[in-house]
Amino acid sequence: MSLSKKSFLVVATIFSLGMVNAHANLLAECNVVASQINKSVPQTIDQVTTLTNALCFQEGRAVHLQYRNKLSVPAGSVDQAKLNSIRPRMVAAWCTDPTQRATLNQVNIQYHYSDGGGKYIGKIDISKTDCR
Repeated sequence: MSLSKKSFLVVATIFSLGMVNAHANLLAECNVVASQINKSVPQTIDQVTTLTNALCFQEGRAVHLQYRNKLSVPAGSVDQAKLNSIRPRMVAAWCTDPTQRATLNQVNIQYHYSDGGGKYIGKIDISKTDCR
């Protein structure tokens, strides 16, 4: 249930090449990243997860890059508690990989999950403050 390698490379490349800097509009640059990701959706992530689109939004001063995912699972088989159980692995990946960490230093990451019918299941939020 994570970002595919191809999409991640697009994100990492755009952020690491300095397209986002202290003087740029971070939300606008994040939208460029989301647009690049959206060129390759829908994208199968694993046996049950499909990335349907990416989008950016701002909450206060923080910019979030949200990955919207559809889970092909029986209704009720995945809930927020199950998503919370995989969160530590996702945080570890974002915090320990130098390229992913560089992206996380720029924007917060959010994984949004819905079922095959579009019903909201839950989300996983990751920010640089999660890294130790």
